[in-house]
Amino acid sequence: MDYLLPAEIITNILSYMSMTDLVRIERTCRLFQSFSLCEIEKRIIKSNDEWGILIHLGQVNAKPIGFDAKTKKAYYSVLMDPVKVKTMFDHRRPIHCSLLRKKTAKFQSYNQNGFIITVEKGMEEGKTLELDIKNEACQVHAALTRLPSTFAVNKTLESSLCDGQALKKEILQPPQPQPIKTMAPPPLTYTLQITELSLPLSTIAA
Repeated sequence: MDYLLPAEIITNILSYMSMTDLVRIERTCRLFQSFSLCEIEKRIIKSNDEWGILIHLGQVNAKPIGFDAKTKKAYYSVLMDPVKVKTMFDHRRPIHCSLLRKKTAKFQSYNQNGFIITVEKGMEEGKTLELDIKNEACQVHAALTRLPSTFAVNKTLESSLCDGQALKKEILQPPQPQPIKTMAPPPLTYTLQITELSLPLSTIAA
């Protein structure tokens, strides 16, 4: 295809445009579509700490790993330790998350179209669910695991000894305070880990 300007000049001009203008050109001008996509990919790869996720009162960063020109989506890896979520009852619980974007070094904006990861009732202990959550702003891949329950058992000092030894200790030692017994059941514990984030061009250009 013949262009009015050399490819080097077109590439140089696009490098000075904002991401919003690049996405607009990519959508409206097929002549410069490939140039726009190349420049968009460069910008995405260079934006190391622009995007993040607010998850269960914690914050994690997303690192760019690539851009798919066919689907027109940017892909990010999320490096985070699993977040523990506790609940006293086996019930359906939503975990609210939000997309973060760093506008400047000191300012971050929250995406109003947050997403929800739901803990379903009746999840088996030790089971891990692979989840894909999607809305208009983003798509995330997450792993949700229910940890095995741990029961606190109150044992006396003499539990592992014979009756004669236990009686001797009771005579020689002053009476010990009785351990406090917990009436409430142990909480159900889940771990949540987001591993991947993908963003459409509409979110990146916003």
